[in-house]
Order: sequence, then C-alpha cells, then structure tokens
Amino acid sequence: MDAELIDGGTHADARGVLRFCNGFDMGEVRRFYTIANSVEQPVRGWIGHRRETKWFFPLKGVTRIVVESMAAGEGADGVRQAYLLDAQAPQVLKVPGGNWFCIEQDGDAEVQVFSNCRVGEFPNDDFRKDYHEEA
Repeated sequence: MDAELIDGGTHADARGVLRFCNGFDMGEVRRFYTIANSVEQPVRGWIGHRRETKWFFPLKGVTRIVVESMAAGEGADGVRQAYLLDAQAPQVLKVPGGNWFCIEQDGDAEVQVFSNCRVGEFPNDDFRKDYHEEA
C-alpha cells in the first residue's frame, strides 16, 4: 500500500490565514484538478492505477480517502486504510501506483488532486469498481 501522509500547517495573522504543506515535493507533478462530490453521490470510487501516483490536498471541509493495495485481489491481505483530510489541519496524502482508492465527501468538501502523469500518458492504467464491490 505505502500510502503516506505529509504534514502541513497553518499560520494566521492580521492579514488572514495561510495553509501550507512544505514537505510536499511537487517535482513529480505533471497536472492537477479538484474534486467536489455531489450531495446525491458523495462517494467516488473505487479507482485504481498501477503506475499513476496521486496526491490529495483538502481545500474545503473534510474528505475521507480509503486506500487498498491492488495486490489484494492477487492474494495480498486486503487491508484497507482510511485517511481523513481536513482543510483546517492541512496534510497531503500520497497514494502511489498499485492502489485502489475511494473518495468520500460530505457537504461542500473539496480536494485538490495532483498526478504524476498527463491525461493519456499511461494507457490502460485506469481501473474502476463499483463502490459496493470489494476492491
């Protein structure tokens, strides 16, 4: 699985609030986008990539991301790890290739996603399962 949380922080003064994650090395990032799930469908997943790495940073609210190794379907233990990303306590979650992930959001949560590849760069590296299926 090897998912990793990178701690960030906040600084507040008369000018406002600064949220940061200085330990996040963006050298591998090739693109980014944001996800804000709808109220009607607050869960997005399961999504898997064998090669593509994703990093998640909370912009607003709380986002729960569940991660499981894709090897679980190939005889590994199938252990899932859940991570809560809260915009008020900034962290970056790194999910390397070889993992399934599921994104759960309530209300008006939004998360920024960074990727180590451009769209279409890793053909045949996008796997999906229904949320109710086992990853």
